[in-house]
Amino acid sequence: MRFYSKKCRILNDKVYLSMKRKRVTRLTLILIFGVSLFHSLGRITMAEEMVSQSTLTEEAAIRRVIQNNYDLKSAVISIEFARVELTKVGLWPNPEAEFSLVTDRFYADEGEGGHEFGLSQALPISGRTIFQMKVAKLGIKRAEWQIKDFERLLTASVKKIFFEILILQEKEKVLSSLVELNEKLLEVVKSRLSHAEVSEIDLGLASGELQVARQELSEAKALLYEKRATLNRLMGLRFNEPLVLQSDLTATFFQTLDLDGLIGRALENRPDLKAKAIEEKMGEGALQVARAMQIPDITVGGFYQNQKSRFEVDGKPQKDDDKLIGVKISLPLPLFDRKQAEIAQANAGKKKAALEVSGLKIQVKQEVAQAFIRAKASKEILDSYANGLRESVEKSVQLIQDAYAQGQVSFLDVVQTQGKFKNIEKAYLDAAQNAREAVIDLESAVGTSFEKDHS
Repeated sequence: MRFYSKKCRILNDKVYLSMKRKRVTRLTLILIFGVSLFHSLGRITMAEEMVSQSTLTEEAAIRRVIQNNYDLKSAVISIEFARVELTKVGLWPNPEAEFSLVTDRFYADEGEGGHEFGLSQALPISGRTIFQMKVAKLGIKRAEWQIKDFERLLTASVKKIFFEILILQEKEKVLSSLVELNEKLLEVVKSRLSHAEVSEIDLGLASGELQVARQELSEAKALLYEKRATLNRLMGLRFNEPLVLQSDLTATFFQTLDLDGLIGRALENRPDLKAKAIEEKMGEGALQVARAMQIPDITVGGFYQNQKSRFEVDGKPQKDDDKLIGVKISLPLPLFDRKQAEIAQANAGKKKAALEVSGLKIQVKQEVAQAFIRAKASKEILDSYANGLRESVEKSVQLIQDAYAQGQVSFLDVVQTQGKFKNIEKAYLDAAQNAREAVIDLESAVGTSFEKDHS
């Protein structure tokens, strides 16, 4: 019996161990499946994130900025203020109601007294309301042109930041390639040092060159991150919104444009000049308003009067209850204040606006001329790189490194060649940026886009 119990116990243990192994196996399979599923979902999420990094063109960036920029939205409110001013000047003065009560209750108390009710309205007979509405309508147009001028400056700012990001991306590529070249160079130096072909000096110089390249790359990445954050802020997006910029590094410039033609277009198209010209008209309107205010408003009113009186005739008390209706007209006499100060102030404002228009025209001509000269000079500098110089120096870098590995040139020759490559690439990218910024400044000075005109 004991043997049988022991045998049953052993059998139960085996069954328990078998069931436990099955549970562990199932749990392991579940964990493996879960990890695989999590990995797959992670890859899908990464793919979706890569897809979500939408390609952003310059025009799309400008549209986003105009739609979502908070500074521009705040500036648009000025149009609402101008419309409120139009509503305000178009309203007539409110009528005035008068009521008076007279009684002898607290004295003789004979029942004498009366009451009077009147209604009066001021009428602007000088026509100043028409002139005020004219000035207010001009104020709305001025606000609209001021918003367009704000968009002009904002568009130029976005274009510059957009292209600066493209330049920084190219600089990042150049510096990354320099880091790779210096890493390979360091490996070559270590290999030659192991064969006693070079000294420790070359190793130290190679390490220093690699450190400098890495530092410049880090600085370029930091500046690129900062400019992208600035662009995202202007577009009303998160500062770290992932965007892929798409554009051409070649600055757009049309040789058919001449300076005189550009100045003429600027005087015709500049929003700030249009806003200032409207301001000059507003000065003329303000002068008309001041002169019209020399004629004061006439006040016309009507009244109803009830008068109760008590008296005696031949010793007998009599009463009289009179009811009257009348009209009254009042007109201030402009003997002393004939709005001399208001007229003088409006006249001075008109002269000031005219001088500001003339000064702004001179400023516009100078801005166009300066931007035109810069654009023309920067294009000539940029065209000087079209002779294959950059490609030639880039090939020389690889050739000089191969020659150094074979012991044909010194380490100093390698450093000088890489330095020339970096300097030429930097000079080219700076020239491209200067050329593009000059064209942007020229477009902003003229007040129109050359690409739209030639599309």
